[in-house]
Amino acid sequence: MSFFRLKDLIRAVRVCKTATDERNVIRRESAAIRTSFKEVESQDARFVNVQKLLYIYLLGFPVQFGQLECLKLAASARFSDKRVGYLGVTLLLDEKQDILTLLTNSLKNDMNNPDDYIVGLALSTLSCVASAEVANDLADEVERLLDSPRSYLRKKAALAAVRIVRREPDLADAFVRRAGPLISDRHHGVQTAGVALLEELCMHSQEALEAGRALVPTLVRQLRTLATTEAAPEHSVRGINDPFMQIALMRVMRTVARGSQAAADELNDVLALVATLDDAASNVGTAMLYECAVTALAIPSDAPLRVLAINLLGKFLANPDNNARYVALATLSTAVITEAPSVQRHRDTVLQCMSDDDISIRRRALDLSFALINAQNAKHIITEILRVLPRADLEFRSSMVYRLSAAITLFADSHEWHVERMLRVLSLGGNYLNARDLFKFIRLVAADADEALQRRATRISFALLERDISQDKMVVAGAWLIGEYADLLVARSQRASDAEAVAPKSPGLDEDDLDILGALGRPIQESKPEGSPEAGGAPGAIGLDEELPEAIPEPAAVVRLLSAIARSSSVSASARQIALTALAKVAGRFADQPAVVTSIRTTLGQFSHSMDQEVQSRAVEFDKLLSRELDGVRAAVVERMPVPEYAEIPYEEYVLNPTAMRMKALTIIKRPAMDPADLIGASAGGDAKAAAAAAAEASKQSVVSDLLNLMDEAPPAATSSPPPQQQSKMDSIADLLSSTSLSPIPTSQAVTSPRTMHAITSNDDLDREYEVFNSNGLKILLTPSKRPSAPQVLDIQAKFVNAGESAISELAFLVAVPKSQKIQIHPPSGQHISAGASVEQLLRVSNPGKSAVRLRMKVAFVADGEKHESMFDYGGFPASVF
Repeated sequence: MSFFRLKDLIRAVRVCKTATDERNVIRRESAAIRTSFKEVESQDARFVNVQKLLYIYLLGFPVQFGQLECLKLAASARFSDKRVGYLGVTLLLDEKQDILTLLTNSLKNDMNNPDDYIVGLALSTLSCVASAEVANDLADEVERLLDSPRSYLRKKAALAAVRIVRREPDLADAFVRRAGPLISDRHHGVQTAGVALLEELCMHSQEALEAGRALVPTLVRQLRTLATTEAAPEHSVRGINDPFMQIALMRVMRTVARGSQAAADELNDVLALVATLDDAASNVGTAMLYECAVTALAIPSDAPLRVLAINLLGKFLANPDNNARYVALATLSTAVITEAPSVQRHRDTVLQCMSDDDISIRRRALDLSFALINAQNAKHIITEILRVLPRADLEFRSSMVYRLSAAITLFADSHEWHVERMLRVLSLGGNYLNARDLFKFIRLVAADADEALQRRATRISFALLERDISQDKMVVAGAWLIGEYADLLVARSQRASDAEAVAPKSPGLDEDDLDILGALGRPIQESKPEGSPEAGGAPGAIGLDEELPEAIPEPAAVVRLLSAIARSSSVSASARQIALTALAKVAGRFADQPAVVTSIRTTLGQFSHSMDQEVQSRAVEFDKLLSRELDGVRAAVVERMPVPEYAEIPYEEYVLNPTAMRMKALTIIKRPAMDPADLIGASAGGDAKAAAAAAAEASKQSVVSDLLNLMDEAPPAATSSPPPQQQSKMDSIADLLSSTSLSPIPTSQAVTSPRTMHAITSNDDLDREYEVFNSNGLKILLTPSKRPSAPQVLDIQAKFVNAGESAISELAFLVAVPKSQKIQIHPPSGQHISAGASVEQLLRVSNPGKSAVRLRMKVAFVADGEKHESMFDYGGFPASVF
């Protein structure tokens, strides 16, 4: 049965009681329509059938067989047929389908039709489905219609031009000269379409960008008029005059003023006006303020306006609307790259958002919290993130623990704080710590900690393991420390009485406790009420406001704890194996206590029949080691391990702020301070004081101070602001754990023999080589020198010597300095070093404060087909060099 009219089909679908009935109706009607297309050539029948097909399409059923019929209907001479045909084309076709080329002739004919409404249909269809080929064929027609006396056609043509430019950017220049008249058009629709066209043109054409900057006064005048005049009823939304046009104007302003100081200067006042007039009480006002803030941050605007933009986004964080909070956090994560001091003012609000009910807001708040970490606030923010860690979403914990480890490592001011915080991370998120960070922690305790810190770390680990052995990496680290430093764990220091007063003795575990440990994975503890600060969201967790507990156990208690770990089914196989190894080491530490050794051998014997081959092998071998016949070698076998040696693997770039990964592709948008050429004092006879002041101002504006502040120092004193006409030449530079420097000089300007520029001085510490790196066949020598014309600049000649037997290739050398200094890196004389050969590279450090020069260096190269990367610091230059 076929339903003749669309209304009949709709009625039949509505009366269906089940989805199966509906599918049957649609299947029968689709078959009838397909048959009609083959047998009936009536235009009226085609008109009705295409209408029904579109309804079936909206219900979600496939109707691709009707595409060609839509094209036939669009070629009809009647307006009603064309309207339905073009609607079908926009719904059923897309630009990737070859059949679309058959539409080109119909569109071209209709664009020349005397009926404006038919022309409008063709332009609307072109705006929806135009491909690159169709755009090339019809660009001239659209360009002609942009000059039409009818505002209706100019609006439609402008929207079609947007589509053409988007699909074929090479055609952008043809529409540039028409963008200005469209923006100044008195018709609101034409004006809106013109703004959209100008934005699209500026994104694809440098000529259009220059023309758009010439139109900035017009854009500013229109935005000011909209912001200050009374709202027109037909365009008013919640009392705001034409917010859609205002947002469109700010978006095109953001595009044309990015990278242009002159254009940005013209926008400062009007953006400040919009920011102060609009109210965030409604969604419309929030959208207006958000676009204003994003525009102010995207262009080299005045510092007060940028602070105002950050404050607007900070207010959004207290907005009850989740969408407002989300976009604010997302924008602040990008803004923190260049506006870190302003974003820091909203740190407490951001930290509160980590506990928001919305998971997307929690994710963004965590990302921003890590990005805000610097040397001054690291302890506070890390503590707050640790407070959130136990109740964080499971999908966040791996990333949180990894970034926490990175932050603690990068910003630790002492080994004591570093060890204490890592122990808290292990106790709260040990299941999510990766092997590299676990190894770094163990090596820190073994290599860098003194005996007192080793003792404290071991006692804390013992106390934490008594509370909870559910965190696998905590078990691994704790068992390793107990095995290595068991003698320190139980030893009484000269202040043993004081330690006992603050660190309770371990009560030990009886046999019943061992059975429960094996079943539950942790010792019995008196649990605190859920949700209390002490509970921390994890069993046996220590409140962050509490001191970590220290236990001073007896040797028997140590054996019982390690035995419980080895028996527990809740820990990993590697943790059980390390526990057995620790038992063997404990036996060596307390060889003078036969009862302890006997207890350990009894425990090892229980694992001699384990189903785990590695556990069984260790148990048998260690039991044999503790036998009398091996008394002579036991001490040497179980003595402390030497400090682990490994090549330091730095954390990934931008580990704390993934948003900053786009920094290389961004233009530095801070207001410029000076020409970077002034940093190196190239002009002979220049005023030394002026150069020092300029360098101080440049260091204040440095991008180094705006990223992760890995080398935080007090910034230099502020100096007078430079003229606004000065253009910034700073570019995004190579990153070194989010530290940056000035852009390298183009290769064409590289100095091939920089030493010829250095004046001979009487300082013996200058012009001599300092070895700073020697590994994997590469040796790096630094030679400092100064020029009389620029005493505040230290020239450092880096020499890369291939001391190996194979060639070195793909040499890359990055350097960062403290914020009070500025560095300029010249290109190296080569990136390939033959065996026994060397290349050179010039570094220039502007040091107006005469402070100690500390260099953080990262070198990467390929030798013997293997890539090597190393990061290291050097501050060994004598004071006379500065």
